[in-house]
Amino acid sequence: MRQMFEKIYSAGEARLLSSLLLEEYTGLGRARQLAAANESVADNKLEEIIKAAERVSMGEPWQYVIGYTTFCDKKIIVNPAVLIPRPETEELTSIIIAENTGFAGIVIDYCTGSGCIAVSLASALPQADIHATDISYEALSVAKENAALNNVTVQFHHSDIMLDNILADTKAGIIVSNPPYVREKEKAVMGRNVIAFEPHGALFVPDNDPLRFYKRLAALGTSTLIAGGRIYLEINEELGEETASLFPDEIFRDVSLLRDLFGRIRFIKAIRR
Repeated sequence: MRQMFEKIYSAGEARLLSSLLLEEYTGLGRARQLAAANESVADNKLEEIIKAAERVSMGEPWQYVIGYTTFCDKKIIVNPAVLIPRPETEELTSIIIAENTGFAGIVIDYCTGSGCIAVSLASALPQADIHATDISYEALSVAKENAALNNVTVQFHHSDIMLDNILADTKAGIIVSNPPYVREKEKAVMGRNVIAFEPHGALFVPDNDPLRFYKRLAALGTSTLIAGGRIYLEINEELGEETASLFPDEIFRDVSLLRDLFGRIRFIKAIRR
C-alpha cells in the first residue's frame, strides 16, 4: 500500500496514509500495527482496504475516502460537496472560542460549507444562537448532518450572500466566514487532490476581483453587527493589506491581521464601532 501512495506522495506522507487507512478499517493503532505486522486481515476488511487504497493512490483525498475528518476535536462528515477543513480554519475557530468565552448572543457563519466552524462554535459556546448560510443545498445537507452528529443546534439557511442577506433583520455579535479566496491563477501551484476533487465554487475567485466576498462581508458587518460586535475572516495570505482596507476606521475599530502558526497572515479581525 505504501508503494502505491509513494507515486504521488512523499515517503513520510505515504507511510502516514497507510497507517491511517489500516487503523480506519481494522481498528489497530500504529503501535498495534507494528506489533501485528505478520497477522492476516479478514477478507472483507482486506477488500475494503484495497479499494480505499486505490482511491487514495489516484489522488482522492483520504478524508473523502473514509467520509470524515476531525476538526476542533469534532468528527466532521465530508464529501465532494464540501471543502475539507484546513488546519488554519481550525486555528481561526479556536481564536474565536478563546476570545468569546461565555458569549450568549447571535453568531452568523457565512459560507459554512461542512458546517465545521458553526458546529464547533455551537459546542464551545452553548449559550450562543448560531446561524449558518451557504449557497449550496448539498453543502447545507452535510452541515446539518454534522450538527446532528455532534448533538448541537445550528440554524441553517440557504442563501447567496452576493445577492441577498437572508439574515438582514438579525443583529449579530459575531460574524465569521471562510469564503472562497483562492485566485484562479493559483491553480497552477495547487495539488491535483484539490483541483480534481474539491468543489471549485468554494475555493476560487476571479483574478480580476479576488476580494469580491470580502467586500460583501464588510458590508454585511456594517449592516448586521451590533456595536462592539466582532467579525473574523480567513483570508488569502497574499492579500492581507488589501482585505484590511475594506474595513474603514469610521465603521470598524481594531482592524487586525492575524498570523497562523506558520507565521503567515491568514485571518482578519475587526470590531464594529
